[in-house]
Amino acid sequence: MEQSTLPDQSRRTFLKTAGAALAGAAALSIVGCSPKGGAAGSSSHATAGADTKWDEEFDVVVVGAGCAGQAAAITVALEGNGATCLLAEKGTMPGGNSPYCKGTIVYAEDEEAFNQYMLEMRGEEGTTPDDVIAAYAKGATENFDWVFNTLGGVLEEASIVAPSTKDDPLATSPEWPEFEHCYALGKLTVAGNKDVEIKGDKHITKLLDRVIADHADAIEYRTDAPLTELVQDPSTKRILGAVIGGKNVRAKRGIIMCTGGFEANPTMRQDFIGQGGAEPAINELNTGDGHKACMKVGANFWHMEHVAGFWMAGRDLANTKFTNNQIISPCPKQFGITVGVNGRRYYMDWDGYSNKSEIAYQDDVSLAVGSRHGHMQIGGEWPHLAQPRKAWFVFDQAGLEAGAIPASTTSDPVADKLAYSANTIEELAVQMDVPADELKATVDQWNECCANGKDVYFHRPAKTLTPVATPPFYAQLCIPSFLNTDGGPVRSAKGEILDPDGNPIPGLYSAGEFGSIWSGVYQGGGNVAECLIFGRISARNALASE
Repeated sequence: MEQSTLPDQSRRTFLKTAGAALAGAAALSIVGCSPKGGAAGSSSHATAGADTKWDEEFDVVVVGAGCAGQAAAITVALEGNGATCLLAEKGTMPGGNSPYCKGTIVYAEDEEAFNQYMLEMRGEEGTTPDDVIAAYAKGATENFDWVFNTLGGVLEEASIVAPSTKDDPLATSPEWPEFEHCYALGKLTVAGNKDVEIKGDKHITKLLDRVIADHADAIEYRTDAPLTELVQDPSTKRILGAVIGGKNVRAKRGIIMCTGGFEANPTMRQDFIGQGGAEPAINELNTGDGHKACMKVGANFWHMEHVAGFWMAGRDLANTKFTNNQIISPCPKQFGITVGVNGRRYYMDWDGYSNKSEIAYQDDVSLAVGSRHGHMQIGGEWPHLAQPRKAWFVFDQAGLEAGAIPASTTSDPVADKLAYSANTIEELAVQMDVPADELKATVDQWNECCANGKDVYFHRPAKTLTPVATPPFYAQLCIPSFLNTDGGPVRSAKGEILDPDGNPIPGLYSAGEFGSIWSGVYQGGGNVAECLIFGRISARNALASE
């Protein structure tokens, strides 16, 4: 996977302001930055947003064409009574993480029980208000009908895991079986039925894209159209429009920001989650453009530390690509141990996916181990574990044969430069550039745990206690990996973006992973559900404004 790069500097234009804000801009030598459009929109100096000359206008402008933006645009078309919508995507296809995810969507039937599950997952560590959680829960009860009846998804081709009851609470394989209301969870995946031939849309993004095409009279879907700035009236603070693809675009009823996370921006990764050396599964378009635009118009931010990660995933020795799926079950990491550059184990290193299938209903969540979308049990709680930039997965010949590096990846990991190999741990340590005495002591301690059937250091499950004892021995480079970030502007229950005082910025809304509501622990399928739920909520509230 290619290393990520910072956004192009030419995109860093600044908001037009007046008064003290303009004076501050002058001090920073950015006064000359203004909306860049055609002849009608060009300006030689910054002017008040209310005086902007518009190149075009729409009722609603949606920025970002992943699932959130698609859902918002479709809602404008279906419920806008003739309203027009621009759906702007800076890439060449539906953007962000949406096309690459599995596409599982959380839904619910019992709104109150599902709301309680959401509150249980938020817990004491989350900061999402009750009314925002309630809006999500209500929206979750709409998801099934919206996908299959409103949009025309093919029910027979979908994978459906219906919500259950307290009598069979784990039927849906919830992410958090310890929580009382986990049974209220339902999950659906468009084209997920493996027992039938898929003749319809093969992914949720394909379904949404088709519906958008069917409503081209209301939705103008424009690719290669990046947002460079928002245009704000300096007196009322209302967002009037945006500069998109070099044009000044007026949004009469509002702009809905669906620009996703900042996975592909290593500076933001370091600044906000302390993981500049981490690599996302999808490392392309989510560079934080929307975050910067919203910072300039006074948005408050939340959940900036929240991510789906981190795992120490296998890489080639040159650190250019992943060699294992970041989330995989059974986890290849069960075939060895992970050590830091000091040669020591430092965490519960069976860190692929969760072992939730072995947890009983309402078990003690403080004692379970595993990784659930990167949340790991530390001291009885489940925060995200910050990881070092570099570590090593150490295993032996038996581990290799069992699948430590999948056979489908390589028949010779050493020749393919995917791992080092040596006949002794000490020789392996030299290649790894770690202290040989520390690595040898760590391996000896681990093998003793395996012999005794108990990991006394980090409590790995007994079934994962695979010794490192049969030469040759191997070491695979690992770095922190993750799927997506969730942080961004604070969002109200109406989808409005809020300022630091908790007031809505008029005309500005959000949906999806751009300022996600997830702040405690996370349920798989919850992000795509959030895209649909707040895509609809934000569009409806934008349409209701004048």
